[in-house]
Amino acid sequence: MLNRLDGQYLFVLPLPLTAPGKNARLYGVVLCRTDANLNPLSEYEILRCKLPYNALPSPAYLYTLDLNVDLLRDGICESKFINCLKSHFDNKNLTVVTFSARHLQALNAISLRCFLVPDILQKPKSVFDVKTALNVASIFGTQSFTAQSDLIANAKILELYENEKANDHIARLKLLIKLFKKLITDNYKIAAYLLRPTADKINFIRKSISTRECLALLDNTEIKIIKPIKLQNTLLYALTCNNEEELKYEAIDLDLMYMIAPLSILTPDRLQKLHFNLSNTLSILKSSSEDLIFNTDTLPYKDKFFMNLNAADIAFYESIGKKDPHSLYPNMETDSQVLSNHLFLYRCENFQGTLTDQELNKYYEYCVKKMHKDLPVFLKEAKILANNLEENDEAGLKRIRNIIKFAEEL
Repeated sequence: MLNRLDGQYLFVLPLPLTAPGKNARLYGVVLCRTDANLNPLSEYEILRCKLPYNALPSPAYLYTLDLNVDLLRDGICESKFINCLKSHFDNKNLTVVTFSARHLQALNAISLRCFLVPDILQKPKSVFDVKTALNVASIFGTQSFTAQSDLIANAKILELYENEKANDHIARLKLLIKLFKKLITDNYKIAAYLLRPTADKINFIRKSISTRECLALLDNTEIKIIKPIKLQNTLLYALTCNNEEELKYEAIDLDLMYMIAPLSILTPDRLQKLHFNLSNTLSILKSSSEDLIFNTDTLPYKDKFFMNLNAADIAFYESIGKKDPHSLYPNMETDSQVLSNHLFLYRCENFQGTLTDQELNKYYEYCVKKMHKDLPVFLKEAKILANNLEENDEAGLKRIRNIIKFAEEL
């Protein structure tokens, strides 16, 4: 095992209800804490999050993970959910291990909805994304395999699959631990590099900015060469160029746990295997102007959210997050209609006991209007799923009928 005798691992498997983004919702997470030798220090736990009545899940996620629609309105509210996870994550002796950091980023979306600083992924010593590590290992590692986007699919390729089901979430978390062990055993150097503390990764990037060094980035889709320009918290602004010689000035969200490494990782043998023209790419980057138009579409939603607030708005936002939720009341002082609506939904989704009868009726009316708007899209997606089922897949058809029934009963 890695030399982390004083450390612990927290294995976290997010159970997404929607696509990643500012409106991301989670069914919950599966958790288990271990020591440095992966001996369990806690029970396997499913922490479920209540879906509020003004939000609909994605039928595709419900179907793929075979989530129980009857439990969507159970669980704890988002405020309790995110604070519970903060207590788990806030440990500088802890490495969080997950699969697909982009779904774990839903914790940032939840933090924003709950008037908290969206920095939960920076609280532990480091975050290790097994999906990223598998992508890196498939290109630079000791084995020859094609990394997949799905946890079970990767386990099958690496012969770790033992008939785990999509809806057996604890079995899937155990599968995540097996994949982690496999990576450490077969690709120790890659695992050790990606397991470095977040602070060390940030300092490495800062040094590259000061020395104006280019770096290699693997972002789960392709290899890019990047020229770091500036760093703001965990947001890196960089000029990027891929093998197709597409030059861009974009933001790289370090919360996504991409691999960023020195160019020395691209050895001549690897460049030949990848058919990557490093010299051309470097020439384009080095001759490029830093006045290139910035691609604002690459900004993470959490940064866009705060960019649209003035100093008074940010002060109001921060004050709400520090207050006892039961001390909140209607029409708290802010000139921002966006934050007024944000606060209203925060109270409706988490602390309905603080609402007046008038506010409660307003919330019900809002839910009805939103359901009328969102239900047609939901039902269309469910029908597409049904049409794509294999012939005679009665079990799949039954699951889709339950999903449609859930929506119709709203």
